[in-house]
Amino acid sequence: MIFSRVSPLLAAATLVPSAMAHYNFEALILKGEATSPYEYVRSTTNSNSPITDVTSKDMICNAGGISEAIRSKTKTASVKAGDEVGFTVNVEIGHPGPLSVWMSKATTTAQEYEGDGDWFKVYELTTSSITSAGLQWATTTASGGAHNFTFTLPDQLPSGEYLMRAEHIALHGAGTFGGAQFYIGCAQLSVEGTGTGTPSPTASIPGMYTGKEPGIEINLYYPVPTEYTAPGIETWPNKCIDHTINLEGQKSDGDCNGDSGSGSGSSAGSSSVASSPAATATSAAATSAAATATSAAATSAAAAATSPAATSAASSTSSAAATGATSSCSRRRRARRAVIEN
Repeated sequence: MIFSRVSPLLAAATLVPSAMAHYNFEALILKGEATSPYEYVRSTTNSNSPITDVTSKDMICNAGGISEAIRSKTKTASVKAGDEVGFTVNVEIGHPGPLSVWMSKATTTAQEYEGDGDWFKVYELTTSSITSAGLQWATTTASGGAHNFTFTLPDQLPSGEYLMRAEHIALHGAGTFGGAQFYIGCAQLSVEGTGTGTPSPTASIPGMYTGKEPGIEINLYYPVPTEYTAPGIETWPNKCIDHTINLEGQKSDGDCNGDSGSGSGSSAGSSSVASSPAATATSAAATSAAATATSAAATSAAAAATSPAATSAASSTSSAAATGATSSCSRRRRARRAVIEN
């Protein structure tokens, strides 16, 4: 009986056309406005396909992104430490998963740099809430997946030329090893400022992931996760994780706002799951931006979430998971989504 009920829910994950959901980070956002596609962002040779091999050099700046032909035709943007910057997406971030931004200081110029030095993480955006339906992602808006995002460069960032790398990990098929999809784009920056910080921790790319991290190899649909921590090193300089997205042209609410409703985990990435099959209230559609309607089966399963097993699993999370809909963070998210829709 459990199998017959769960199978249709899991099958829903295959209903979203995968090619249509693929995307690229194609333009840099400066001073609240998007620049031209691939003016300051390195283009790719693989259309909009993701990277799935975490040991590949394509993890640095996407396929072709470190080639001389692509580097040489990409401009370097002048910015200041503390500026609000970001990336646009050619369609939308159509899959569930965490978003992060990494930087690496060029040994010569950003245009010549192949990204083979040390990388540090300056921004991370994960879940907006965690409910009985599973992980709800901050990259999902009321009208679908986000088309862009912005964040603030650290004030402490030393001057110099950098690669700034956006990474979104799509987890819709990540229940088995190698199923996670990595969407990547690199912008070339020249940073001005008086910052004297020493970015840490650092990692090499490839090398920062094995692909076996719980935040990468994870089944989003069954058993339903009750917490999530993105993989990789902590952000510099303040180890913050954002749970509310900032958009192009929108006044920033800061980069460490919101509460995912989950417990904290290690920087290596973690997830935990509900132990009751009844807690499979979510379908792929429920955790996808593409469909928020709940099926009768999902509703029935959600009602069963008050069973002792589900209650026991839910107790491993913070009380914010149960009250997130009325929290101030949720109110901010609803207000932001109303702005987006209008």
